[in-house]
Amino acid sequence: MWWEAANGGGAKLAFWFRSRVAIFAFAFLLRVGLCVHMLESIPLRGFWSVSEPGAVAVNVLDGKGFASPYDARQPTAWIAPFYPVMVVASTFRVLGAYSAASTYFLIILNALFAALTSLIVYAMGERSFGTSTGATAGWLWATSFSNAVLTLLVWDTCLSALLLSFGFLLFLAWEGSFDYRRWGITGAFWGGVLLVNPALIGPLPFLWMLLWYRERTRGRSVWKQMAFAVVVMMAVVSPWLLRNYRVFGKPVFVRSNYAAELYYGNLGFQSHPFLATKEYQRMGEMAYVASKKRAVTEYIRNNFGSFLQQSARRVVAFWTVPRITGAYWPIISLLAWCGLALALREGNRDGLSYLIVMAIYPAAYYFSYVFEKYRYPIEPLMFVMAGYALVQTTRFVRRKIFNRRGRKEGPRSSLREPFVAQ
Repeated sequence: MWWEAANGGGAKLAFWFRSRVAIFAFAFLLRVGLCVHMLESIPLRGFWSVSEPGAVAVNVLDGKGFASPYDARQPTAWIAPFYPVMVVASTFRVLGAYSAASTYFLIILNALFAALTSLIVYAMGERSFGTSTGATAGWLWATSFSNAVLTLLVWDTCLSALLLSFGFLLFLAWEGSFDYRRWGITGAFWGGVLLVNPALIGPLPFLWMLLWYRERTRGRSVWKQMAFAVVVMMAVVSPWLLRNYRVFGKPVFVRSNYAAELYYGNLGFQSHPFLATKEYQRMGEMAYVASKKRAVTEYIRNNFGSFLQQSARRVVAFWTVPRITGAYWPIISLLAWCGLALALREGNRDGLSYLIVMAIYPAAYYFSYVFEKYRYPIEPLMFVMAGYALVQTTRFVRRKIFNRRGRKEGPRSSLREPFVAQ
């Protein structure tokens, strides 16, 4: 019958819609194809001209150690060590520094990170809200052209999104566990994350506080497991912290540059180390950052109202950049927050965890400055919440339409029942 043929086509469509393989393949191929096409019009010299990870990687290979991307004569903690050393320098060693082969390999690696992230997006959505939400969120991630363009950025951005989303999924999956082995793995994982991008760690204490509170209300204690995870985390990070103390003569927690970024966001980039003032090169990294900290602190103290206004504009910008995409990111952000509001209203257990990440992670950027790449690590969670909003909206509309039709048409005949049941 005609409805059976229609149902067969629908079943195939549903199969591909829920296929993790299809989502992964589409996400990967879209990003590789788009970036390869864009690279054809970008000279390699220009592509790498302001690459901090690339410059640090070359310094490592030249035997200068983890030296500054702005001045190879001095050590640096301006960026975290894992990506420039373990990813970029390793690639340069095999395929050549700044070579076409290295460039294409690193971009394809970013595409792989993004495609793997699509699977985690699916898993998060499925675990928290069901298969329909997981599949919808996975396809939203896979088909996002704006998101895909960032694959072209040879930075830790794509890896950061993969790590933050995987760490969040682990938190959801292992919530309530008292197994010290799992907590040890958690600590080691987040220690590694700190060495990739310390900004990702911001929501973690709040997630653990939520977990501690939930277990406490049940009369159970998890603080020993958390303490164990912190010890393991610090053990992973400690070699880098010791290195920083040895070369700078003072404690530096993973990265040194937040005060400088705060300065740039509020007072301008005119003295950025890449520009002609050479202030950084003359003063050295620690003195340069200290001077920027003093200047921006004085500015905030004397212009607090203006600082708040700029911060309010950055809040809006964080959820809407880049402007070149038009309404795309405002719509995705609106859907994400609507989905989160629905989840909280319906009492979904995971909703508060999503809220913590989406509320806490951006805070540092609200006070400094905003680029699209800074939002990228939490976009997997945003797409999950946007997918949930779309699924719930679709279900609501279908219920309204079918209820209205049912009232108008009355009981359906038995001849149409097979179609209706489907």
